[in-house]
Amino acid sequence: MSRVAFISRDATGTNTHGIASEGNPSVINAARAKDVSLNLSPGEVESYARHGQNLHIVLNDGTTLVVRDFFIQTATGAKNLFLSEDGSFIEVVLEDKAEGMLFASYEPLDLTGKWSSYDDMVFLGVDRIEPVIAPLAAPAFGGLGLLGAAGAGAATLIGGGGGGGGGDIDTTPPEVQVTAGTKSVGDVVNAEEQSSGTVISGTGEVGATVALTIGGETQTTTVGEDGNWAVTFTPAQISTGEYSSEVTIVTTDAHGNSTTTTDTLVVDTETSASFDATQAGDNVVSAAEMAAVVSLTVTAEAGASVNVTVMPDGNSTGVARTAVADADGNWSVTYEPGSLPEGEYNSTLTLTSTDLAGNEATDTQNLYIDTFAGALELSAVNVTNDNDAHRMDGVINDIERDGGVTVTGTASAGEKVNVSIGTASGTATADADGNWSFTFDAADIPEGTGTLDVTATISDDLGNAASDSDTVGFDTELTNFASGGVNGGNTVNRKELEQGFDLTGTVEAGSSVIVEINGVSRAATVDTDGSWAVTFNADVLSDSDAERDAYGEYSVTPTITATDAAGNTAVLSPSTPLSITIDTEIDTPKITGTGTDGDDNLTNISIGELPEPNVTVNILETGGTTPEATATAFKVGSNTTIVFDDAVADGTNLLVTNQDAAGNTSSTLVMFEDNATETSFLNHTGAAEFNIDTLNLEFADQVNLTLTEADIDALSGNSDTLKIRGNSDDTVTLTGATSSGTQQVDGETFDVYTIGNDGTTLLVEEDVQVVI
Repeated sequence: MSRVAFISRDATGTNTHGIASEGNPSVINAARAKDVSLNLSPGEVESYARHGQNLHIVLNDGTTLVVRDFFIQTATGAKNLFLSEDGSFIEVVLEDKAEGMLFASYEPLDLTGKWSSYDDMVFLGVDRIEPVIAPLAAPAFGGLGLLGAAGAGAATLIGGGGGGGGGDIDTTPPEVQVTAGTKSVGDVVNAEEQSSGTVISGTGEVGATVALTIGGETQTTTVGEDGNWAVTFTPAQISTGEYSSEVTIVTTDAHGNSTTTTDTLVVDTETSASFDATQAGDNVVSAAEMAAVVSLTVTAEAGASVNVTVMPDGNSTGVARTAVADADGNWSVTYEPGSLPEGEYNSTLTLTSTDLAGNEATDTQNLYIDTFAGALELSAVNVTNDNDAHRMDGVINDIERDGGVTVTGTASAGEKVNVSIGTASGTATADADGNWSFTFDAADIPEGTGTLDVTATISDDLGNAASDSDTVGFDTELTNFASGGVNGGNTVNRKELEQGFDLTGTVEAGSSVIVEINGVSRAATVDTDGSWAVTFNADVLSDSDAERDAYGEYSVTPTITATDAAGNTAVLSPSTPLSITIDTEIDTPKITGTGTDGDDNLTNISIGELPEPNVTVNILETGGTTPEATATAFKVGSNTTIVFDDAVADGTNLLVTNQDAAGNTSSTLVMFEDNATETSFLNHTGAAEFNIDTLNLEFADQVNLTLTEADIDALSGNSDTLKIRGNSDDTVTLTGATSSGTQQVDGETFDVYTIGNDGTTLLVEEDVQVVI
């Protein structure tokens, strides 16, 4: 692999000679170069390529030569590349391309004149790794002087002859190269380096002396066995400031050969940096400024690296940001929201600027952080009616709205607090203890159901604000409140009265319902869907003792009160009265006649006038069943005739039942069985399902019944009274009965008997024989 000699020249005209680093790739540093001459011919180059800011040159022997920072422009523009070998000097023109392989064209330069600016960058016919130091490099040898000629032909001559012996002759000037400390290698002496001694080092011929002179001060050393050398100029010899000074380097070998080269010492021991202002311009950062990003602007030396640290008062660690000053020396750093602690405190800004030479400058400034508007807390949303059971339950009901709604809280003493609820707002002032309150009128609170945002806010002169918020519900109406009456209607019949009945309705879910009738109040059961029901019976529905005893037909008006979960109350009565009709009266069917066929089977029966005829006929069959007879009813005057589809067998007992609109039922047991006894119906299990209020014995012969108080009470749930119709051949035997005179019923005379002590009564048609 090749090591290529090079000559580079910077913008000041200073030449540097060197050999590319050993290895593959082989590297040449061209950061400060303006022109670069390589000891190569075009035929030795395979390709050129750009990789970032570096130029890669691939040679035919596989060596990759990296010219580092070749594409970084100098103050005078782009760099120039030349190839020089055996006195030729060729400019390489590369394609203008940002990356990748480059097309190259070659333009030979004519340097045959007496003097050219590139004379000292020409390589003559010497080995590639031994560049010729100007002015040895001269084109075509035309302008080569004596020293140049000697240099061009420099070699080690081995003399001899004449038996006189001989000795070595060395006329080659020693090589010297600076590797650190001067401009040619990109070094700048900063303040620290100047104060500790300015060191310049390099390589050269072993044993040769190297003398460096700067501003009249000279330091001399000898190249060591490793080929390295170094000198140190004291702080007194190298003054502080920003300047450049020529460095003259003279190296002399043991044979007296000497080489003189020049370089430049660049000194930069000064830098500066200072704060300009904070974002707000007053060195105070408010909450709004902190939330919007705190920006600090500073001036420093162009290209300097800057570090700014905000050190909150009392903190052991700070919050740092870094930046690089632009070409004008301006730079800024920002602190994003959340990067600085909130609150009220002093902080110290510390600025450290390090310029390109490594010099540091510092500045400090105070910064006050104030993001705290003051103490504030929204304690509660209260109502002024302290006796209301629903106070402070988080929902404003109708009563609470009417009384006014008060918002309370705490703040710094004397603080003005802006208070809002929904769209209404007001201002309160915290007292000496920090307590504040504001009361909103009923008109400020909407009616209906919903929620309201409650907010308390304070602010200071910097615009810092603090707020606290809550949510309160409002529910000023009870909804879905209605009564469905009794079983979907408003009439209670005798059976319902005896057994108790449900008064039902609907209400807003979560409500309670109280129903009051005749001074008796009962709480309804309310389901999760708002359905409610409450049970009453005869003991509370009657308006008086007489009505409770006689039942009859009358009305009561319940008062129904509902209260929802928010405490709103509504009453259905008396503003919207609900009247419940008690209807316990029923007309028992009266059989006025029958019809038979030729075999004495029953074909029809006639029923006397009924106010609300709704008659069915059931057959008392052996075995306890009571199937309903299929029949057709016909209206005959004021009477009703029932014609059976199939004739009923002679001697079969029937139950004729009438049901009114209220649902009351009353039955007449018609005996067609001759010589019947009470076992015919008292032991009939199916008969127990009917309310038998009349026994009709007129259509049977010689019925003989024995009845007790229990027998009579068991026949009907309507009352404890039984009516018996019959003929003189019928006999009724009573146990424990007392005759109580007579009573007219529908124009007929009945004997009245009282049995037992519970008011059981028997009315017997006067023709029937009664045995006590």
